[in-house]
Amino acid sequence: MCIYIYIYVYIIYINDLIESCGEDAKIYNFADDARLYNHIKRIVYAEILQSKNDKFTNWAHRWLVKLSTKKCKSFHQHQCDTTNSCFTYKIDSVLLEQVESYKDLGVLFDPFLLFDQYISNNISKAYSMLGLMQRNFRELSRECFVALY
Repeated sequence: MCIYIYIYVYIIYINDLIESCGEDAKIYNFADDARLYNHIKRIVYAEILQSKNDKFTNWAHRWLVKLSTKKCKSFHQHQCDTTNSCFTYKIDSVLLEQVESYKDLGVLFDPFLLFDQYISNNISKAYSMLGLMQRNFRELSRECFVALY
């Protein structure tokens, strides 16, 4: 099971972030996002992830970076077993919301990486757009309508 913690910060601040969390910290950085993650096999790995999260929080306090705990989430990639389902992650004593799925760079991820929900959302959006085009462009020829589609 891989657990991600999503923390949003601006890239300008993160030059020394990895050093502050420890060289062994597993962090993805992209634009204004930072993601801590760890492969959780036993509860000790969840505790290590929380300790890295605490170091991240200390780094944020040191650089006066305000973390929006409402935007920070915990995501379990794979089904939680009894060992990991009881572990909660915190930032400044605030429990992070555990989400069933999350959207990253426009792609919706679920715990089993099935993408069913993502695909059906995109199909629904496409049909919605098609309906909008049919209602608003009734006078177009078939060729123009196909070009728009």
